[in-house]
Amino acid sequence: MTALQHYATLRAYCEAIGIPSPKSDGYDVRSFAENMKTVKQSMPSFKHEFYALALKLEGSGYTTTGNHTTADLEATVFFNSPYQIIHWDIAPDWEGYYVIFSEDFLRNAGDQQRLTQRFPFLLNDNTYPLPLDQEGIVPLLRVFENLHQEHQQTAAHQDDIIRHYIQILLLQTARLFYKCAPKDYSTTTQRDNDLNTVSRFRALIETAFYPNQKPGAESPHQVQYYAQQLNIHPNHLNALTKRIAGHSASDLIQQHLLALATAKLKSTQLSVKEIAYDLYFDYPNHFSAFFKKQTGQSPNAFRKA
Repeated sequence: MTALQHYATLRAYCEAIGIPSPKSDGYDVRSFAENMKTVKQSMPSFKHEFYALALKLEGSGYTTTGNHTTADLEATVFFNSPYQIIHWDIAPDWEGYYVIFSEDFLRNAGDQQRLTQRFPFLLNDNTYPLPLDQEGIVPLLRVFENLHQEHQQTAAHQDDIIRHYIQILLLQTARLFYKCAPKDYSTTTQRDNDLNTVSRFRALIETAFYPNQKPGAESPHQVQYYAQQLNIHPNHLNALTKRIAGHSASDLIQQHLLALATAKLKSTQLSVKEIAYDLYFDYPNHFSAFFKKQTGQSPNAFRKA
């Protein structure tokens, strides 16, 4: 049986997609062109534990992160956060650059804030790819070219210089995101502790559905399960996630459940019953009812389609 793949290291990720191992365990910088000869053109759904920023200048096919895809976009900047479900189907003609990095690497620069505190747009479910015109391409391309050139050499202070380039790319992406974001999206009232709470909540959702977990008396399907671990009232957790992520805590749990369920149905040979128990449903029919409510299809019908 094929399970949803999870890559905990950059080396494992690079090996899985068919490209040479990275120079560093904490980050990697590539042009798409240098990957095209060996990279797998189609990757089924998977997850890894890193942030990534990519500048696509042109190329056929698409990549999907979470619920959003680069399909129908020629020039775009797109990004992902750790544990988001990713898949792609591309032609070997992509041009542009990407950088993939761990939070630990970036925070070695002395910044004690979590990345999602400095850049709360990474917490938002709307991690949609941002379309670029020529004016938008130029500053990003300049930084990516400098970053790629720095990565190709071995010199003193290289890691520090690369950290600074990544920080610039994050700031430029944030500027583009807020320019393109919905009018009601705002971070002016988001305190650092609230952002940290939501970040911890999102991480708890991810780890709650790792294989062989023992949830205990409370179900990881329930807001109460996470509120207890965060030492806050479930209503307060709902209010925070609604303001910061645009969805209730329950919505975020269900979205993650649905993403895992669809990935397992698409990419594994697990039976519906096995998937139900993997996702901590008490009974397979409860899972089927949940899935049909969310998608309008039964799990088996979805898989056949």
